[in-house]
Amino acid sequence: MRQTVKTRQTVICRLIGDVLQLSGKVRVCVSGSSMLPSIRPGDILLVQRTELHEAATGDVVLFAREDRLIAHRVISQDCNNGIPCLVTRGDSLDKNDPPVFANGLLGRVTSTFRGQSEISSQLTLPRRVVSIFFKRSI
Repeated sequence: MRQTVKTRQTVICRLIGDVLQLSGKVRVCVSGSSMLPSIRPGDILLVQRTELHEAATGDVVLFAREDRLIAHRVISQDCNNGIPCLVTRGDSLDKNDPPVFANGLLGRVTSTFRGQSEISSQLTLPRRVVSIFFKRSI
């Protein structure tokens, strides 16, 4: 059973990457809660293919790690052993992710849809306050 789940996740990650390479954009349904309150489970993200140097602080990016898709906010651009990378973190998490390198970056979230409405995924002051609450409760 566990191997089937991993295989399915691997296929999904590759498929999303292939679609982004071919068409430049893809829609992805959110299943996790690491980006609360900005992005909720069930939200749909419109992701556009982007290069590492095009991602700016505050953007939400989609990357693949260990056969999982992760959408987290860019904290900064950095270099790890001389290799350019992004520092990312989920809004409701305390710790930064391991560096995101160009080969793991899939794209940048350009729109977030909740039901029939497009919403902003900007981290506003009220959302920062709520994210602090989530960090302490998780």
